[in-house]
Amino acid sequence: MGIQRKRTKGALSTLAVTAAIGVVTTTVSVTAVGTAAAVPAKLVQDYSCVFPLINADPIKITITADIPAEIQKGQATPAFEIDANTLVSSRAAQGLGLVGAKTLEGKATADVTVNTPSGPLSGIKVENDVAKGNIPSPPADFTVVAKGNAPSLTFDKTGDGSIDVNNISLHDMIARDANGKPVQLVTGKDTFDAACTLTSTDKTLHRFKVVDNDPTNPTNPTNPTNPTNPTSPTNPTSPTNPTNPTNPTNPTNPTNPTSPTTPTSPTDPTSPTNPTNPNPPIHLSYGLTGSSVIKAANGTAALAGGIEADFDLASGTYNADLTLNPTSGKFSILGFLPATAKIEFQQVGRTNGTLNTAGDLTTKSSMYVKLPEIAVFGIPLGGGTDCKTGTPADVNLASDGRFDPLGGGKLKGTYTLPPLKSCGAFNDILSAFTSGPGNTINMTLAKKG
Repeated sequence: MGIQRKRTKGALSTLAVTAAIGVVTTTVSVTAVGTAAAVPAKLVQDYSCVFPLINADPIKITITADIPAEIQKGQATPAFEIDANTLVSSRAAQGLGLVGAKTLEGKATADVTVNTPSGPLSGIKVENDVAKGNIPSPPADFTVVAKGNAPSLTFDKTGDGSIDVNNISLHDMIARDANGKPVQLVTGKDTFDAACTLTSTDKTLHRFKVVDNDPTNPTNPTNPTNPTNPTSPTNPTSPTNPTNPTNPTNPTNPTNPTSPTTPTSPTDPTSPTNPTNPNPPIHLSYGLTGSSVIKAANGTAALAGGIEADFDLASGTYNADLTLNPTSGKFSILGFLPATAKIEFQQVGRTNGTLNTAGDLTTKSSMYVKLPEIAVFGIPLGGGTDCKTGTPADVNLASDGRFDPLGGGKLKGTYTLPPLKSCGAFNDILSAFTSGPGNTINMTLAKKG
């Protein structure tokens, strides 16, 4: 007994959930012809889905449908429509906007259980398409509406039933830019997957009854019994004489009231604990290559290293640890004297900056530039462990074109090199041929991993 399996397994129970960053449509077919009128059904669920770039992010889905409370046994049910409104966070919109995404589409698979009078049908995987939806700019919380339809079911046993939504998974999702081109959220792939975990407790969309198609014949009513004759009333008993009232006892003397106790001093309230950050920064790691032109020395030094950044989606800002490897440069003093220098960098504080949804990246760094060795014609003229700029050099860079946080991009900028100190007997001469404004940097950041 149970559901007649005259259709494929996918038709035994159907609940299709579709989502665009949590945009979910759920479909389950239990509507019947000629049964009780449909009643509103509603299910609100919270999920946490792991997306590229932004990692875990919450979504809230509200599923509604008109489903009958009773379904006739043995009668096939037609398909019906379910609406699902999904609230997506501004954080998700911000993350997608950073990579230039304007729309999102794809597929989703729901894990569904239909509890039938014959027992549960569990582990049912139903796939559905995710309709293309717009991503708001500027970033904001937004709601996406989705719809779905379900195939037919037939029940051949009466009793109670219910429809449960256990979980969803998003796959083959495609984010597209303004020209309709897929944005690669995963390196080398036009699609991405997102695993979701149900974080709320309610799973039941609807409860229903499967009822017999043929009404039973009413039982014959029993004949009424003849009423019994009333009994003769009994004679009333004589009232008893009232007892004499007892003498009242003398009231006891009231006790003296006790002195009130001195109230204790209130304890100082404990400071509330800091809640965990619901939107932790996104960690981004890049390799760095490039070069810097020292204007006064008329030469170039190669740059290499890396940067480890913690990006706050809500504010569009980041803090980072910048590493620049030791390097060397070849210069031409006065335009004809060949010189070489070993160069090191000593960071002061952390690098910080901004990144917006237009792909505009800015960075601000401060560092001492150290010159442990300076030579002209191969003859050392200065340097040493203490040879460096007298003050930190402030280096401000900006993206050259759109910066992609999932891939990287190019940066450029200019800076002033402060005068040198502690570089030996020729410190002032060496400083005159190295320090000054108009120095340039061009570099490329490439995401690691």
